[in-house]
Amino acid sequence: MKKLLFISTMSALLLASCGEAEKPIPKNETIEYPTPKVSEEVQWQDEITKLASNSESSVDKFYALEKLLMEYKATNAEVKEFSTYIVDDYKSGSYLSEIDNHERMLSNIFKSYYVEKNSEGALKDFASDYFQNMKYTYRDVDTVDSEAVKSNEEQMNEAIKQIK
Repeated sequence: MKKLLFISTMSALLLASCGEAEKPIPKNETIEYPTPKVSEEVQWQDEITKLASNSESSVDKFYALEKLLMEYKATNAEVKEFSTYIVDDYKSGSYLSEIDNHERMLSNIFKSYYVEKNSEGALKDFASDYFQNMKYTYRDVDTVDSEAVKSNEEQMNEAIKQIK
């Protein structure tokens, strides 16, 4: 019996010396956790540059962009800037001229997504069609001269007439 008591005591001492026991947190004290970075701190241009320069396919780049789209919160000023940009880009007639330019395409998809999500009326409709054309041509689902793209362009032309 003495051996069992001795072994139990020695085991307890060894276990106690192997690591520190957790200290209980006093009732009036709180634990401070590091604050996670908020999505506004993400530099979307830098993230798109990284995506554009990786060796993945345009489809995989687009899926990675979708993750950024879900995380990032555009400001009102950005949405206004993006709105002006995509309308001007479309009016220039060159919005689908550089489908192999990953950075340009991903940036324009990014911008049109936020315009659509944060606008109403004709601007929202325009951004939706612009987004669809950018997304599907970039991923090689549609071609620049496909019926779907042309149909969206007709709708975009009508929406532009209504945008103030």
